[in-house]
Amino acid sequence: MGLHPSACLTGSFRRVLSALLACFWLVASPVSAQTAVAPGSVCHASGSLTTDVADVAKWVCAGSEVDWKAARNFIRHDLRDRPVGAPAPRHAEFDRHEFDRLTVEVIGDDGTRRARSYTFGDTKLGASNLYSMVELPEIDATPVAVIMTLDGGDYPEALVGARLMSEPTIPIIAGLPHLIAALLCGLLIAPMVFDLGYYRALREPFPLFHALFCVMAFLQTAALSGLVPLMISIPLEMELMVTYFSLDLMVAATILFGYNFIEKGTLGGRQRIVLVSITTLTLAIGALTTFRPSLFGFWIDHVYFGAYFVILSSYFAVLASARRRGSRAAPYLILGLAPFAFIVLIQIVSVFTLPAQFVFDETWPQNFALLFEVVATALAVADRFIAIKQERDKAVSEARTLEALSEHDELTGLLNRRALEARYPDLVDDGFHAMAVVDIDHFKAINDIYGHPVGDAVLRCTADALEAVRDPDLLAFRIGGEEFLLLLRGTDAAKRAEARRRAITARTLAEMEGLDRPVTASMGFLDFAPVAHEAGIDFATLYTRVDQLLYEAKCAGRNRTVEYALELFDPENEEREEAAA
Repeated sequence: MGLHPSACLTGSFRRVLSALLACFWLVASPVSAQTAVAPGSVCHASGSLTTDVADVAKWVCAGSEVDWKAARNFIRHDLRDRPVGAPAPRHAEFDRHEFDRLTVEVIGDDGTRRARSYTFGDTKLGASNLYSMVELPEIDATPVAVIMTLDGGDYPEALVGARLMSEPTIPIIAGLPHLIAALLCGLLIAPMVFDLGYYRALREPFPLFHALFCVMAFLQTAALSGLVPLMISIPLEMELMVTYFSLDLMVAATILFGYNFIEKGTLGGRQRIVLVSITTLTLAIGALTTFRPSLFGFWIDHVYFGAYFVILSSYFAVLASARRRGSRAAPYLILGLAPFAFIVLIQIVSVFTLPAQFVFDETWPQNFALLFEVVATALAVADRFIAIKQERDKAVSEARTLEALSEHDELTGLLNRRALEARYPDLVDDGFHAMAVVDIDHFKAINDIYGHPVGDAVLRCTADALEAVRDPDLLAFRIGGEEFLLLLRGTDAAKRAEARRRAITARTLAEMEGLDRPVTASMGFLDFAPVAHEAGIDFATLYTRVDQLLYEAKCAGRNRTVEYALELFDPENEEREEAAA
């Protein structure tokens, strides 16, 4: 059904009347009465706490700074240049500075005015903890201007640069960006656990500086991403100090990490002096700009980023020098720091060349740059740990090889007396309770008649005969000269020892040419199982007894075995034997 013509006329009349009223308001307002306001312009004015926006006699739209000392400042954002049909602004985001009260008033094209007041504590965090965000009053008409009245503000220019938007840059309460920031914080601090383990294992200082870097990167990301004020309530001044100074401590830890981590042979004395100097400069410029910013006034950013240009340039120059000298660590450090340095370079350009035309929000690029640096340096630390472990394993292997060589007889390859004495207690505990000493008969005559090379060959044949059967219950040692010792376990130890003694003759006959007589051996055998763990029964005592048995075998005509089995000591039986004697 169509509309009645009178209704259409009434609607048209109302729209014309609204437009006339809006024009009248614009003409009658103090802004347009005193200043030609261009669509989309931002104007400001100042006054006392009793001054109302209607009392403003003159608005300044360009060419003059806001009066910092004024008790009340007015900032007017004109919205008439917004595209037709664009959603109305619902939020304002601006640099975060403390104030007593902020009143935000939205004016519609029909003259509607609606205001809302905030204290600093009422504001929400913006894209990072460096920005505040407030919600604009909602009106039914199309907004044509937003007027902000600031009482007791430290930095009214922040409202001049306020960004008006229909949707907030970040959820007003904790949302996905905060969860991502929390995840990044966890990833940043995780390597610290490994650093402490590396320090405990290596006892070198570089893991501690890497751990300090991780902690500072964690604080920087948590503060810059707005997690700190979400978790704990601290004054803004302290929050900003954490945000600013944690970055400087992080850079200082990075440099000290490089100082201690880069291989000493690739850093000269001059390069080390440079590293110490730029570390001192980093801490000094960070402390002054954080705790005494009034010393620099308007030039604070120029001084700060100028110093960082010197710091980072010098650090990269040192890393490049170390790389040319063959440093394995330098490439990791260059790669890890490059994204962060690039972000700082963008900020330097924005400060020194395009301060008004280019504003760079480093929050998320820096967060990911720090994560990249943590990962790269953590890989460098792991690489160093693996390299040190490989060197240690190689040294241990070489030491074990040398130890094995020192415990083996060079001529025969058998274990020597040193190995026997070192392992004897453990072997006894393992059940080796029988000992045999084997001596080659007339060995001196073999050397004298056939020469020492033949004598050495006889010794090697003897060793092969003693170890010919891979018996896990028999161990052969060369004690010295032509004397060998066997340790055995098992009930048939004596039988197996005798078989090894006889094998000497068979082996030399089979392998030795030019000998006109067989090579024989004598042996003393002792079974000491009953007294193996008795006090006072040590290797020296048992060896002396076995050597006596060998001597008896020699005296009995050689090429034979004399064996004996020790029994538990019985004092009464000993007295009876002595009495009978």
